[in-house]
Amino acid sequence: MSNPDRQLDLLGEWYKKVAEVFHYIMTTQAAKIEEAAKIIADTIAGGHVCFLFGSGHSAIPVMEMFPRYGSFLGFLPIVDLPLVSFLRIVGDMGYPQFDFIENSPEYGRRIVENYEIHGEDCAVLFSHSGTTPITVEIALQFKHRKARVIGVTSLKHAAKASPRHPAGVKLHEVADVVIDTGVPEGDVSIRFTHEERVLRVGPLSTIASIFVANALILKTLTYLISSGHRVLVLPVRGFDTDAEQVMGEVLRKYRELYSQHLAK
Repeated sequence: MSNPDRQLDLLGEWYKKVAEVFHYIMTTQAAKIEEAAKIIADTIAGGHVCFLFGSGHSAIPVMEMFPRYGSFLGFLPIVDLPLVSFLRIVGDMGYPQFDFIENSPEYGRRIVENYEIHGEDCAVLFSHSGTTPITVEIALQFKHRKARVIGVTSLKHAAKASPRHPAGVKLHEVADVVIDTGVPEGDVSIRFTHEERVLRVGPLSTIASIFVANALILKTLTYLISSGHRVLVLPVRGFDTDAEQVMGEVLRKYRELYSQHLAK
């Protein structure tokens, strides 16, 4: 435990922890990222989609992947509003309601039933703990439909956490490919004593999952370009002179993909 009398440098300590996590992902998870990117590239090149899902803060890497400057057509994000909008804390759209549905596998099953999932599709699911019941349920639903599942999670945390889904499984036990963020159990990375209490600060899971999200984007893009696939990258308005034209094409083609994956 940190010495309570030392001079605090919380930002400096957190920066070191972030660098350690990035180094861990780059040096130990490269093969898994390559494997996942090949699956995603094959899916997109075949005219199908890579679904994306996360709840709570794990929805942030979903939004980082698509729609986003520098991303490209082929992803279908599932960002369910009650699972990401809980910043009122109490009252309507409050944290208690969010907490209830995030821990409800049935809610996850209802989400998936909105979509027509093909065996040629795949999904990237984000969950730091790997035990969030709604995410585990969505993983099981995709697997039931023969779609391949890529799980982004912390194996250190999952090893210390008990399964919370009724099936008694965690995300890494369901996924076909598992990318370990290396984030320590509990997520927050710094412990120190203040007023005789141990405080825990400096979360790492969001920044680690965003790092993985961009790694998947860039590796998938590399595979698609090398295979000769025409990639529609989202343009940067104000810099790309044909931004409106390209974005119009992205939206038209996205509507087609979306309609092909809506439940009939």
